[in-house]
Amino acid sequence: IKAMHDPEWERKCTHLDACGGIFASDSTQGTLVFELPSSKMTAGLVMLCFCCGKQPGGLSIAKAMFLQNQNVTVSLNNRVLDKSTMDVYPNKKCVRVLKQFGEGEYEKEDMMLLKLEMADQDPDMAYESKPHVKVSHVVAL
Repeated sequence: IKAMHDPEWERKCTHLDACGGIFASDSTQGTLVFELPSSKMTAGLVMLCFCCGKQPGGLSIAKAMFLQNQNVTVSLNNRVLDKSTMDVYPNKKCVRVLKQFGEGEYEKEDMMLLKLEMADQDPDMAYESKPHVKVSHVVAL
């Protein structure tokens, strides 16, 4: 967990795109699971941030890579989350996955596993054409 205004992190990541992220474009690249620090979470706010580059049509990175990407599914403790309840927040690179504990059926649990999965894609599709996702940060409060 990165402390707010941690000088070491600020030194390493002086620009938002400098740190890169974890990349996937289809199911062959495996499932990405984050164990959220539930014992330290007080609000239940969970955000995913995405990286890098310009998106077609002026879309925000968060919308293009995640909200409008039908090939990526996110779940919390094996319950699929509804993307229609999520929003771009607090900037164009991040999506607020959960706003607070008590939202829908989600309560604080001893273990909270946030999982991202990519769907199978046409193996003949050019690599550059495949929808992909690149997670740069996970924020849990």
